[in-house]
Amino acid sequence: MLIDLAYGGMLIVPSDDYSLMPTLVIQGALEPLLTNFFASHVRPGHTVVDVGANVGYFTVLAAKLVGTEGRVIAFEANPTMCRLLKDNLAVNWLTDHDVGVRNEAAYSDNVPIKFRASTRFVGDSSIHEHPPREHRIDESTVIEVPAVRLDDALAPVPTIDLLKIDIEGGEFHAFQGMMNLIRERRIRRIVFEWNAALLGDDAARFADILRTIRDECDGVFHTLDADSKPSPVSVEALERAPSYPFALIEFSQRKSGTRQRR
Repeated sequence: MLIDLAYGGMLIVPSDDYSLMPTLVIQGALEPLLTNFFASHVRPGHTVVDVGANVGYFTVLAAKLVGTEGRVIAFEANPTMCRLLKDNLAVNWLTDHDVGVRNEAAYSDNVPIKFRASTRFVGDSSIHEHPPREHRIDESTVIEVPAVRLDDALAPVPTIDLLKIDIEGGEFHAFQGMMNLIRERRIRRIVFEWNAALLGDDAARFADILRTIRDECDGVFHTLDADSKPSPVSVEALERAPSYPFALIEFSQRKSGTRQRR
């Protein structure tokens, strides 16, 4: 199914996917708060990393915003969605842009892992088996996919202006695998999802990593308000909430090892 996007451009999506397709057909857009945040913060020449890119809604948007002078790197574990992502870059005439697509899961180690590809709600695909949801019957196929540490996969990238990560509960392992990038102040902003139910047993450990980012790496935490503007939030408030779809971490660009006084 070909979608006319509200931000300009086109997107090919599976017609039998109930997670993204209905909203895209009706509105031509997904997650307007995050879409507006991209539009107001991503500039020509920026480097953007999209972890959990799916069919490429935010990858295509980022590629349009950074232009031919910028760079976009997309990670998508589901091989079917990854093929559609590449097609979507092609139909939007973005093949002359610096856009890299990697059919890999962001993880805490460079190993093959089990990935549950959802059948009906493709956006629910995850490394975790999700708890049952009332009125949301689905099946998944377990496949083996390559996984990478972002510290290693992004080692050649000097600075990342925005890293967006939405991987349905896999965030703990992905953050474990990119702590060097964070400690070295090579990422300016991270947008991620906090979802306690999807994180499962990893929720408390993920909250500990977020506290480490706050206390040792000077990460400043926000959520996006109704106008897509950052609004301060504490890690403890995130941890108490069942879900925050658009949590934001911002970092200063000073070098590690030169801590400022508080």
